[in-house]
Amino acid sequence: MMNTTDFMTFQSEAIKASNALASKSMEGMQKLAELNMKTMKSSLESGAEQMKSLMAVKDVKELNEALVAFAQPRSDAFTQYAKDAYAITSETNAEVAKMFEAQVEEGHKQLSTMIDGLAKNAPAGTEGTIGLMKQALTATRTAYEQASKAGKQVVEMAEANVASATKAAAAGVAAKKK
Repeated sequence: MMNTTDFMTFQSEAIKASNALASKSMEGMQKLAELNMKTMKSSLESGAEQMKSLMAVKDVKELNEALVAFAQPRSDAFTQYAKDAYAITSETNAEVAKMFEAQVEEGHKQLSTMIDGLAKNAPAGTEGTIGLMKQALTATRTAYEQASKAGKQVVEMAEANVASATKAAAAGVAAKKK
């Protein structure tokens, strides 16, 4: 059975893990905010330069050329922003998932230890109940591992799709440049 000291240790570890997860999430949000600020600054600077160029236009042909020239940098900037944002969120999610998996593993060990302690101190005739508890713990762990594996496969497929779409977009931009 879990005594008061064990329970306090368990609660302390849970709070530390929760704080670590929150901290990692905040780091990811901070990186996204920095990316957004950098992108906004770049966009404002680019817009100011484009306005200067538009003010210098003397005829319709120059206006058309300027407008075509303006479209390309915006497309490239958006593509880069999307890549950077995806990298940040992907990295943060992977780190949070790793931390979560470690917590699940630790929780499984603690529950297993608690069940073993119960088995040692259980009265005669409760072996079936202890066996059911162990089976439930094993089934839960197996279900979690399968769900985790499926989740990782979904992430891998999404990353492959993003990479494919990025290549296709880059090929389309390169074709337009020609």
